[in-house]
Amino acid sequence: MPYEAWCGACDVVSPERRVRREDAEDELVEHRHEAHGGLRPNDGDGVRHVHAEARGDGCLPAGSFWALLFLLALVLANCWGR
Repeated sequence: MPYEAWCGACDVVSPERRVRREDAEDELVEHRHEAHGGLRPNDGDGVRHVHAEARGDGCLPAGSFWALLFLLALVLANCWGR
C-alpha cells in the first residue's frame, strides 16, 4: 500500500502518494524545513498507509466485485426471464 505524509499543524497532506515509506518520510522532513524551520509541529505529523485508488477504501468492494455482481445479475435475469 502507498504512503502519504501529513502535517496536523498545517492540515497538509502530501500531494503524491509514495510507494516507499522512506520517500514519504523524506517529503515530511522537507515540509518541516520549509514550513516549521526544521522543527516538528506541536499538533504532530507523520507518515501513514493509504489505500491504492483502484482497491477501494475498505468500506465498499472494489470495482471488479461490482462488475462480477452485475454480470451475475444479468445471467440470472436472463434465466428467469424465460
